[in-house]
Amino acid sequence: MSKDNLTVEFHSSVADISKFPRNKMPQFAFAGRSNAGKSSLINAVTNHSKLAFVSATPGKTRLVNLFLLNKNSFLVDLPGFGYAKASNQVRDEIILLVNDYLNDARELKILFLLCDSKRSVPEDELNMIETCYDKKIKPVLIRTKVDKLNQKEKFILNDEKKRLELEFRNINIILASTKTKEGISEIKKMILK
Repeated sequence: MSKDNLTVEFHSSVADISKFPRNKMPQFAFAGRSNAGKSSLINAVTNHSKLAFVSATPGKTRLVNLFLLNKNSFLVDLPGFGYAKASNQVRDEIILLVNDYLNDARELKILFLLCDSKRSVPEDELNMIETCYDKKIKPVLIRTKVDKLNQKEKFILNDEKKRLELEFRNINIILASTKTKEGISEIKKMILK
């Protein structure tokens, strides 16, 4: 196995953070709204086309899914939040589950926070970045689907990127596309490092 490869296998799914494995393995979590392209990105980073379930209907992941990486760390797929077609109760349960995970995850090294590049970063995501700083977790903001942007939208995105880099000290912002593979190797290197 070359040093830039990831071996990955499904470990478990949990609906209750108290059932989360208690060990010292580092964790790398992926979070974002239901239509941010999280499953596609996880599949691209791990080079497994069907590892995370990609659905035509966003919001299918309602559990915390754990994958064992290189037998020495966990990739954590958090449920997508904020999907409009879910009931208020389901949305509240998902947000509570994600917050419980962030508050409890002692071994979380990086939170990859995905946000569709066609929209500005919502307040909830900005609050999650602040939570990461409070918990000594490295936040990485991934702006997804950049291949779909026109020139004006690219200009707006770059402007926002500069503003966020001033607002949040040492934040990494990665522009990514699963179609063109932009940003994928950068994300993989962060996990392997």
